[in-house]
Amino acid sequence: MKAHELVARFAKAGESANPMQTARDELEALRGDVAAVEAALSYVSGVGGNARQVFYRSPTITLLKVCFPAGRRTPPHDHGTWATILLLSGEEKNTLYREENGALRKASDVTLTRGAILPMLGSTAHVAECIGNTPAIGLHVYGGDILELPRRMWNPQTLEAHPLDWTLYEKFAQAASQAASAPAP
Repeated sequence: MKAHELVARFAKAGESANPMQTARDELEALRGDVAAVEAALSYVSGVGGNARQVFYRSPTITLLKVCFPAGRRTPPHDHGTWATILLLSGEEKNTLYREENGALRKASDVTLTRGAILPMLGSTAHVAECIGNTPAIGLHVYGGDILELPRRMWNPQTLEAHPLDWTLYEKFAQAASQAASAPAP
C-alpha cells in the first residue's frame, strides 16, 4: 500500500453522499492491515501541529497522521466537522464532550488500541491523550479542510471557549498534559 492509494480511497469518500460513513467504511477495511497503513505513512512524522501532520487536504476531506508522545494530552477542542480516527499504534484515551447551554459536559471516555476506530460527529469536542509509554499514532480523517474550518478549543483549567489559535493551543496543551486528568465538568 502507498500513501497515494490511501488518498484516492478517502478522496472518493469525501465526494460520496454520506462521507463520514464512507470514510468509516474505508477505515474498517483498513483495520485488518494496520501495518501496511503504518508503512505507507512512515514518511510523515505526525508531530508539530496539524499543518505538519497533514498529508492530504481538499475542501471535502483532510488526512493526517497524528502522533501523541507519551504523556501528551490535548486541551478540549473540536474539529469544526466530523472526524474518524484509526489508531495505528500505542494507546489513546479520548474524553468526549457535548455542549449544553454553552458549557462543555463530559459524555464518555473511549480508549483506543491498535486497530480501533473512533468516529466523532461535528458537534463533538474531545481531549485526546497518550496513555502508556508508546506514542499513540493514528490516521485521522476529517470532513473538510481542517486547516481552514473554524474550530474551537477550551482552556483546560477554566473551560472558557476560544477560537482555535495554535500558539494558545500549545499553552493549553502543556497545562492539560500537567493536569491529573482531562477536565470532567
